Amino acid sequence: MESMRTMDVVPYDENWVTLFESEKAILENILGEHVVRIEHIGSTSIQGIYAKPIIDLLVLVKCVTDIDKYDSQMLAAGYDVRGEKGMPGRRYFVRFKGDGSGNHTHHIHIFQADNNPSHQDVEDNLIFRDYLRIDETARDEYSNLKIKLSKLHYTEPLSYHEGKTECVQNIVKRAREYFNTLK
Repeated sequence: MESMRTMDVVPYDENWVTLFESEKAILENILGEHVVRIEHIGSTSIQGIYAKPIIDLLVLVKCVTDIDKYDSQMLAAGYDVRGEKGMPGRRYFVRFKGDGSGNHTHHIHIFQADNNPSHQDVEDNLIFRDYLRIDETARDEYSNLKIKLSKLHYTEPLSYHEGKTECVQNIVKRAREYFNTLK
């Protein structure tokens, strides 16, 4: 199924906020008291940027291992359970478009709020989003790169993702410097 995925990068869609809120409510209903907070991350959370139409949710919970008890409920809600998927301390879930394309509509990244082994990844996701929301030059740089990469690697998700790595790292570095000067 993964090999059929396409890297469709489209203009920002105001409906992505509504889709996030809807999914947030579903997750709060399933995970209930375990949820500390839920954030909209990724490009669909940044107004004005081109993005793959995939809603990324960062969910911080009290105890990440407790989330394993909800795999059947996540499956029933339409999610593919992916476990840590190469990132210790994370629980990852994917929702597919449902048209047989293999394309995703939602990514759920669940981490423990305290004592998180992936704390830097969580922080980087948030500062990356926040920085792109305020720095138009960085937002355009990233947006233009994604458009270019989607054309070069339209059916190659790994190559598309790897092509963004250096740009993302550079923007995260600038974001850290920017936000550290505000402290």
